[in-house]
Amino acid sequence: MTWAVLTLPSPFSTATADGRDGLAIVHDCANPIVGVKALSPVDFDEICRGADDAIAFFGRLSLEPAGRLVVEIVPHIPRVVGESAVGCYLEDEQRILVIDFPGFAKNKTWFNVPIDRAMYRSLVTHEVAHAVADCNMSIPEPTIQAKEYLAYVAMFATMNQGLREEIMNATPGKAFDRESKINPTVYLCDPMRFAIRAYRHYLQEGYGDKFLYRALSGKALAE
Repeated sequence: MTWAVLTLPSPFSTATADGRDGLAIVHDCANPIVGVKALSPVDFDEICRGADDAIAFFGRLSLEPAGRLVVEIVPHIPRVVGESAVGCYLEDEQRILVIDFPGFAKNKTWFNVPIDRAMYRSLVTHEVAHAVADCNMSIPEPTIQAKEYLAYVAMFATMNQGLREEIMNATPGKAFDRESKINPTVYLCDPMRFAIRAYRHYLQEGYGDKFLYRALSGKALAE
């Protein structure tokens, strides 16, 4: 099984019972291609907005999801994915899993910044970005650094501006200065720093969306 995983060092809307898995209810978001499945009451609106952020980010590049996206809110991520995982995209099953907000908040901080609802929305964005990018890849087996670069860029680009600035200030570091440094070793050793450096790389002149297209096509971040 292949997966993309994210790890760590308000009033509730009424669910629409159009689908059930055991006791889980699938809530229909305003965007008809997005649903949220949960076993207990969650902030559906915030989760829907997080999914919409990812869809809008890729949509402006004329990249669309292959079908309906259902975000599954769970009390814990499967252990096989990783002990510290707070979200994952199971590629073989095309499932988006995100830990519930109380489980996420137990970590206290993320990217060295206190966890809040805006940050949780961005966590959802990251995992949905994996799903949207996955169905727009031109190569059968993209590298982990390509998948994570795309998802982190989508997450930071759509994040609340104040939160993004706070994270950038809390985690100093330079952008990747050459493509060879965007590699699995750097990601696996420190996913948070990889994320920051990836977004700063994206912001540099000559990269941006052009580099995203290259990563999706396998012309960049392929080794």
